Amino acid sequence: MWPATFPAAGLMLWGLWIAAPFASTFLAPDLSMSQLTQMFQDFMKQFNKTYLSQEEMRYRFKVFMQNLEVSRQLQAEELGTAQYGVTRFSDLTESEFAMMFGIPQPSQLGLPPSLREPGNSRLGKASKSCDWRKTGAIPAVKYQGEECRSCWAFAAVSNIEALCNIHRHLPRNLSVQEVVDCTYNKIGCLGGFVWDGLQTVFNSSGLSNSRLYPYTGRNQACQKHRKREVTQIDGYELLPRDENYIAGIVASQGPVTALLNQAHLKHYQKGIVQSQSCNPMLLDHAALIVGYDEVKSRRGSWTGPYWIIQNSWGEHWGEKGYFRLHRGTNTCGIAMFATTAIVRDSGGKKPVACRP
Repeated sequence: MWPATFPAAGLMLWGLWIAAPFASTFLAPDLSMSQLTQMFQDFMKQFNKTYLSQEEMRYRFKVFMQNLEVSRQLQAEELGTAQYGVTRFSDLTESEFAMMFGIPQPSQLGLPPSLREPGNSRLGKASKSCDWRKTGAIPAVKYQGEECRSCWAFAAVSNIEALCNIHRHLPRNLSVQEVVDCTYNKIGCLGGFVWDGLQTVFNSSGLSNSRLYPYTGRNQACQKHRKREVTQIDGYELLPRDENYIAGIVASQGPVTALLNQAHLKHYQKGIVQSQSCNPMLLDHAALIVGYDEVKSRRGSWTGPYWIIQNSWGEHWGEKGYFRLHRGTNTCGIAMFATTAIVRDSGGKKPVACRP
């Protein structure tokens, strides 16, 4: 493989050859070729990138420059405080990124009914802000890998783990792989839906510990371990497409999962995403809403409400594994398919309260 420390002069020459036909389309206007070359070398070193051949390196440099131009366009269109630029995905094409992390589009006809007691409203009052991370109830940020499109399973399991902490005071490290295997036998890494995963956990009378059933990040048959200790849920619910209602559930019950358009996240570094170009109907990613807040009014600065969302791309992505999204305008489709497990209080203890 060609290492990240490949001589700059050689890469420089390749860059000039690659960029010439695309200079007017892909290069940011304020970056010289030497700057682009240095950025690509820094990118390779930071993310430990290696390539099989000179041809592959040339191609990845070309893709890298194209992604820089996309980031520049997103930055120009951004209405919030989000910053876009180089990420570890900057040498991937859009189709490659979708094949690694995208999930199928949901269908209204394929939605199962919510599993909860009729008339049992769980909606509480939404406080001005809520951040479940401050209570210690949120599981650590995890990494799904690049060979299994399992964001839906990670979101479902993190949802259950958080609710068990909040309502039962029982820390749990549950099996994502069991959800992947047993929801869609041998094809779970091709993508799926949170509600199918929650229905599987409910129908299977619970979920195993991750130590018994560890994550492999690949398709395999559903395993049934004898005498397994399981964590059960009491149902699940698809929430109304109302961000005030969703905020009320987050504040009073705990984190909820959501589907969204992941296109901007490929280039996301930090800040609050607010974009009119993020199609709210193209929903190809699942994540966990862990809270919300708002930026107070300051002269000359952006103000507004936002969601706090945990991703499954590791803690070195975004804001230590999290990102923020504008709240109240269905940004990137965040309100379309909010879903949560139902975990009732037990043990006579009051549930944990969210902190502002």
